[in-house]
Amino acid sequence: MAQFDLSKRTFSELNDDDLDVVLGETIQEFPLCGENMLKHMLIAKGIRVQRWRLRDSIQRLDSSGAQTRKSGRLHRRVYNVMGPNHLWHIDTNHKLVRWRFVIIGGVDGFSRMTMFLKCCDNNTSQTVLNCFLSGVANFGVPLRVRSDKGLENVSVADFMLSERGDGSMLTGPSTHNQRIERLWRDIFEGVLCYFYNLFYYMEDQDILDPFNLQHLAALHFIYIGEINRRLQLWETAWAGHRMRTVKSSPLILWSSGQLQNPVGIQLSETELLEYGLEGQINLNNTEEGDRPIFAPISHLINEQSRQALREVNLTHENFGIFKVFGNHYKCHVPGVRNCVTLGFVPESFLWIQSRLKNW
Repeated sequence: MAQFDLSKRTFSELNDDDLDVVLGETIQEFPLCGENMLKHMLIAKGIRVQRWRLRDSIQRLDSSGAQTRKSGRLHRRVYNVMGPNHLWHIDTNHKLVRWRFVIIGGVDGFSRMTMFLKCCDNNTSQTVLNCFLSGVANFGVPLRVRSDKGLENVSVADFMLSERGDGSMLTGPSTHNQRIERLWRDIFEGVLCYFYNLFYYMEDQDILDPFNLQHLAALHFIYIGEINRRLQLWETAWAGHRMRTVKSSPLILWSSGQLQNPVGIQLSETELLEYGLEGQINLNNTEEGDRPIFAPISHLINEQSRQALREVNLTHENFGIFKVFGNHYKCHVPGVRNCVTLGFVPESFLWIQSRLKNW
């Protein structure tokens, strides 16, 4: 050990009574500090004791304080959904809401298979219901749905209560909706951050004004289809990717789960309270405020104008820039790798914006 500059850890020769005296004085000065902080305070005083001795001393001197600190911990719950279609988690993502893009999605709690995923220009309850029904058309009616208490979910709640009866719509804070909240992170990193950085770049270059409805209408005409195309591609890739925690893909979990645990198992009222919960739950968490509802802006471009714009043949490859302008505009957006293909962005946006001014 001496050869490798190692030494055996030594502890202070202190009996339990003396340790209680020193620790009691420390607890009086710092009554809210936990075990780890008290340990280092003793080390600062030149006293090093075994962990089990420190814990025993804390229990003798401040057992009520230890219980209080323990009750304030975040509690990790085990996810308890029985099979696919037993519980869907639905939510709206507002990472691009500055430009009036709202992502509406739903995920199956058991398999983490995405049931529906779409970018819209509003989050009204009817729009959320239409997206939900598109998932129902593909995967069937779920046994239960969990969401937050946002007003955009009321139509889905009406549908579920009429189809499945009482207990089919579970609501609570976002901390109770971890399946979809975790999925939003992957979606932002995989798809949305591209447009997030791009739109902020356009603002920095004074190309885009997010408070100008005409700018937003042009932005939506160009990009909402492209965002949805990439979301669909990401959704397909997600279904087949292997998840580390379960060593399987969402699609395989969904398919095998449908055979093993078909929809139909009923739960009691007490089981419903914690059905589909996971993660660290703060028992003192307060309810979040109401989320604003955004109205559609697609009406800002009438059908005749849309038809005229479609004649330009805006494709996702170059958005018609070579046809309209004849040369390529290069830009560099932080965080976006393929900067050359973004050359169409300012020109196509400004061209459509100028056409809107004339209509």
